[in-house]
Amino acid sequence: METLDLRNLACPEPVIRTKRAIEANPGALLTILLNNAASRENVTRMAMSLGAAVEWEEVAQGEFQLSVTAPEGAATPETEPEMIACDLPAGAARATVFVKNNVMGLGDDELGRILMKAFLKTLRDAEPLPACIIFVNAGVHLTTEGSEEIATLKELESKGVEIVSCGTCLDFYGKLEALEVGVVGNMFDIVDRLTRAPKVIAP
Repeated sequence: METLDLRNLACPEPVIRTKRAIEANPGALLTILLNNAASRENVTRMAMSLGAAVEWEEVAQGEFQLSVTAPEGAATPETEPEMIACDLPAGAARATVFVKNNVMGLGDDELGRILMKAFLKTLRDAEPLPACIIFVNAGVHLTTEGSEEIATLKELESKGVEIVSCGTCLDFYGKLEALEVGVVGNMFDIVDRLTRAPKVIAP
């Protein structure tokens, strides 16, 4: 049994190191030590996307131990659906939308909130719809408790648009447990989605 002490490592290093260990040790039981809730969520999600079984426990305040059973076979792109979230259907150039603030544009924030609301509502009727919308920094306020845009984002999600919020950003703002729509992502996920996208829209 291999133990990886990934405490105090910045995102996305715990995800990258766990992924390498899973791929290098098919069928093995790995123990992963973490001290960040966002890293725990990100590592769990990535490992399960590779077909690994994951169990975790909080062994002390803010300290997590994950037991990861790697799949017998090496992971392939076909077994990594979560890491290829923006694959395109034939004939459709589906963009990735990159939202880095809870307002749109520079200037008056009240106007910016009005514009962002209008942008997201208009996006519901876009053809083709984007493949995914990534929220980072203050943008995660739009996907968490108290946001007026939750209903719009849930409607987009119901139409097949993936909603991804940066886990480090959620943790920074104290909103990791307040996510109302979509999934928690990490920098590995975000870079993967952005580099695979045929085009990126940043409102």
